[in-house]
Amino acid sequence: MKKISLAQLKANHKGRILEISGGTNLKSRLMNLGVYKGKEITKLSHLGLRGPVVIKSGRSILALGHGVAAKVIIEAE
Repeated sequence: MKKISLAQLKANHKGRILEISGGTNLKSRLMNLGVYKGKEITKLSHLGLRGPVVIKSGRSILALGHGVAAKVIIEAE
C-alpha cells in the first residue's frame, strides 16, 4: 500500500481515501459528492496532463479538476 494523490493514481485502479488536504469548503463540497475519508474509489480515466480526473465513487461517476484530485490523498491498492 502506498500513499499518493488521486492525480497520480493510474487509470482503472482502486484506492481508499486517507485525507483531503483542502479547506473546509472543498471537503464539504466533495462530501456532498460522496467523496470522503475512508471511501473506496476507482479512477476511471485521466484526460491529458492537467485535465480532469474521472472517478467512480459508489454508483456515481464524477469528474474532478486536476487541482482538486491532487489534494485527495489515497492509499493505492
